[in-house]
Amino acid sequence: MIDIPAAERSLLDSRIAVLLVFSIGFAGAMAAGLLAGNSDFARAKYTIWPCAALGGWAVALMIRHGLGVRLRATPWRLWWAAGFVAYLVHLWWGFGVVYDWNVASVYAGQGAVVASANFALVVLWALSVAGAFMGWPLPWLHAVTALLFGVSILAASILFGRDISPMGGGILLAVWIGAFYLRQPERE
Repeated sequence: MIDIPAAERSLLDSRIAVLLVFSIGFAGAMAAGLLAGNSDFARAKYTIWPCAALGGWAVALMIRHGLGVRLRATPWRLWWAAGFVAYLVHLWWGFGVVYDWNVASVYAGQGAVVASANFALVVLWALSVAGAFMGWPLPWLHAVTALLFGVSILAASILFGRDISPMGGGILLAVWIGAFYLRQPERE
């Protein structure tokens, strides 16, 4: 197993950090939903942010460490799995509560590209998380899933977002650019 240098170890245990991001993110999303006129729609809208934070950090770890042995020495799987669970909560509010689990309504409300990307992402992400925890070497699956996640989050926040959404997407993009900057080639 590869040891992570002391300078790269987090100040907070990753399990606690993930739990804090998850808990605070969803508490904020639920509270913001209570303040909105249409609380169900607001919760569907705001629950994407814990997913973006958790999954976004996992993608930053992928970018920083690559998809090989060095990545497995990080808490990537934990962040990736928590991001997926957060995405499922977001889909529950969006598809379940707002669209009443009606696929035709989802496509009518979101459009074919967005709805198809959401459905594809949930399947790919589930397979990626399962593969990561089973120890299967599936770097192509993790890469494709991370790419679809990244494009979806950035398009939804920066291109189509309103309110503070573009700022959140910009922060996530800055984190990913920083991860590219800090990237080191994998040594065998």
